[in-house]
Amino acid sequence: MSFAKTGSHEDTFASRRHKVLMLTQRQETILNLIVDHYTRTATPIGSETIARSHNLEVSPATIRKEVARLDEEGYTTRSHQSAGSVPLDKAYRLYVESMAARQARPIPPNTRRSVRKQLGDVERDVDEWTSAAATILSQLVGNMAITTFAKAEESRVKHLELVQVQDFLAMLIIVMEQARLRRHLIRFETPVNAPELETTANKMRNQLQGLTRREIESRNVALSPLEETVVDAAVVILRDEERDAYSDHYVDGLRNLLSQPEFAENDRIRSIVEGLEDGSLVQAILEETPDGGVVSVKIGEENRGDVLWPLSIVICQYGIPHQAVGAVGVVGPTRMEYHKTIASVQFMASVMSDLVETVNPAT
Repeated sequence: MSFAKTGSHEDTFASRRHKVLMLTQRQETILNLIVDHYTRTATPIGSETIARSHNLEVSPATIRKEVARLDEEGYTTRSHQSAGSVPLDKAYRLYVESMAARQARPIPPNTRRSVRKQLGDVERDVDEWTSAAATILSQLVGNMAITTFAKAEESRVKHLELVQVQDFLAMLIIVMEQARLRRHLIRFETPVNAPELETTANKMRNQLQGLTRREIESRNVALSPLEETVVDAAVVILRDEERDAYSDHYVDGLRNLLSQPEFAENDRIRSIVEGLEDGSLVQAILEETPDGGVVSVKIGEENRGDVLWPLSIVICQYGIPHQAVGAVGVVGPTRMEYHKTIASVQFMASVMSDLVETVNPAT
């Protein structure tokens, strides 16, 4: 079974239930109506509208009283007493928590087929399907999406090549599992000719193939100075690969995010764009990736990085546990369609896990 298929709504959200104060059934119903309305329209909703549009079998006065209680408990806010209600982070959290008990909204079959076909067409090109997944997901949810390559915790050398650049300079190319490729320039103290370089490449290929960095460093093998230089460079490549767990990523749909009414203010747009440019936004997003096949939902100030406080993140790990994992997620305003977003992230994680299995058939 694919890694991302093991999660469920109950697995994902149960650990947070104790953080949400108990409401009466009527209060929770009213709160969900407020969240539903604001998610669709980005406009406040008044008690009279709730009473007129929904058959709650209570008077507008009763609804006003319940709304006031929701204000006091920090679930909603109003610009003044007679204004409509706007949900706060706490309301969205309760809304997400209650989704576990409600009917999920599945991805339509035609959409599933289309996504699988688009990604299946490029399944052997890791760069291409990781990029395509971000684009497709952003289109599905109408917000910004992020995907990373599936990587092992410890990379292994799958293939090695040495390409002569100059007499004193060569390019070391290492292909790792999951079709990851890294290059490193090696400078030699003495000139090296092409036949000598080819002989060294063949020997190092035989000795290092299938090994991790730690396994290479623990070997006690007599090496020539040239061979030692190549091994040292290979260790550097593998160490850098391990260090950059989620460094290789694709982001798509920034215009979707910035088109939301919450980000009409220039200061908010500026902080998001600056965070993308300097890498702090992506780093903060990926730090929220949970282990295992469940979806993590972080709302507003639940996020650790303050750059994310105006946003919500729905993110999941995909891949094969202990072999190759990556992240797939959506970033949007706290007023996002959580039903649709969670289902879309779960589905995309499942499809991407299937693709990882095609690259790593021995699972």
